[in-house]
Amino acid sequence: MFLVSRYEDLVYAGQHPEIFSSKRVWMKSDDPQVAEIREKGFPDSNSLTATDPPAHQRFRSLAVKVLSPRRFALLEAGVRDLCNVLVDAFIAEGEADLQRQFATPLPLIVTADLLGLDRVDMPDLKRWSDDYSEAMASHSRPMPRKRVLECAQSLTDLQLYFNRKIDERRAAPGDDTISELIKANDALPDPIEQIALVDMIRIFLIGGNETTALAIGSMMHRLLERPERYAQLMCDPSLVPKAIEEALRHDSPTQWSGRTTAVDTTLAGVDVPAGSRVYLIWGSGNRDPKKFTDRPDEFDPNRRAPTSHLAFGFGPHFCVGAPLARMEMRITLEVFLARLHNLRLSTKNEYRYLAHPILRGVEHLHVEFDRA
Repeated sequence: MFLVSRYEDLVYAGQHPEIFSSKRVWMKSDDPQVAEIREKGFPDSNSLTATDPPAHQRFRSLAVKVLSPRRFALLEAGVRDLCNVLVDAFIAEGEADLQRQFATPLPLIVTADLLGLDRVDMPDLKRWSDDYSEAMASHSRPMPRKRVLECAQSLTDLQLYFNRKIDERRAAPGDDTISELIKANDALPDPIEQIALVDMIRIFLIGGNETTALAIGSMMHRLLERPERYAQLMCDPSLVPKAIEEALRHDSPTQWSGRTTAVDTTLAGVDVPAGSRVYLIWGSGNRDPKKFTDRPDEFDPNRRAPTSHLAFGFGPHFCVGAPLARMEMRITLEVFLARLHNLRLSTKNEYRYLAHPILRGVEHLHVEFDRA
């Protein structure tokens, strides 16, 4: 395999999908029990994240239509209300695990509401999302057989669940993203098939909650580990956007993305044959001293040009949900600054990071604050 770790090389690879392809070849399992479970769902489908232009543009255009700045703006009041409800649940205690009690549930609920899903289904959605994420990591951290079967079942259940939701919205459209996705797709001269819609909604769910949850936790960790950083935001809330971008740069929640070379190529003087597996290490590019020349490994909320990071990728596959993630991070800080007085890290913290080859973030973030 080839690892691309420098900023300029990552930008080049991201800009040239005709060389560094996102197409994925799905392999059928040679495990008969896994195959039996998966046959109850649908064959794996390449949609938004696993296609290249021009085919990718069909999916991207649909996604941009339904995940528009207008729809995200309509969510802001609800996101703020939800942040306050989550804080209400622990503010009287004077302490909390911000990762488990706030950062994890917030984007999951926001994404479910965006899609028009019932909150009663939240435990299933969370389990399916976690199991899918664990299955993604299985190539570097093999799972016990029991977990292999459980994750296969979760992927099948997730597919069937979203297939039912599409059928329900076709029969009775609502004011939600799934309904808008169906409407926009049906208006196309060549609509994409339902299995690809199922895959797109799966991407919205998992991409919308896992990475944002980790980004919120990392942001609060870095701001609170040096109290003067958080105090600066208290004195000057206009610095909040810069703090968000620096958190995304410093602790990119998605550390890398995989590509396959479609042709023989040369990158940074290295010959890469066609068919090679290439990993774009966004987290490394975000610490490249040639790009971030002033102490790149240090978290600096006052850093210049903070939005030039690669936390959301680069090129045609730039994350369509980036505005929503930034909104959730911003409102989190606004609510915390207003309501959690003398917020500080707890001595309970062990700072154990998620055991995952792609995703980065702490499992727990214990904090203390003055009781309301």
